[in-house]
Amino acid sequence: MNKYRNNQGFTLIELLVAIAIMAIMMAFAAPSMIQWRDNAQIKEVARDVLGGLRQARSLAITDNQQITATIDPDGHQLSYGTITRELSGNVGLETSADDATWSTTVDGVTIFYPNGSCSAELYIRVNADDNLKVGINSKATGLARMD
Repeated sequence: MNKYRNNQGFTLIELLVAIAIMAIMMAFAAPSMIQWRDNAQIKEVARDVLGGLRQARSLAITDNQQITATIDPDGHQLSYGTITRELSGNVGLETSADDATWSTTVDGVTIFYPNGSCSAELYIRVNADDNLKVGINSKATGLARMD
């Protein structure tokens, strides 16, 4: 046994090597974490829009009255009844009435009726991504879903 060896901790060299390895690992992981955070924020906006449209339909049914839902892509807001949801301004929003012609300046509007149906089909696309599209594709049911 070496009488100069300290068995109660790490040497300074061992500690510096461990810190250097951790720093290298963090440098590789940081871009992935940033991309993951950005993707999560984009998906959150799509889920907020979906939840808002579903809540507007539910309010129309439970309150037995018409509820107008309006998505303002320019102002990043979804309004229905007396509720206005602020959506993240860091993502792009587009609206469409036919799931083909998209606009970033035209408000998307539909009216939910007490029987659950709605006045018009409405589609909202987040960051021009067809995989992040919220839509009401049936006036008869008025159900919103996310593609």
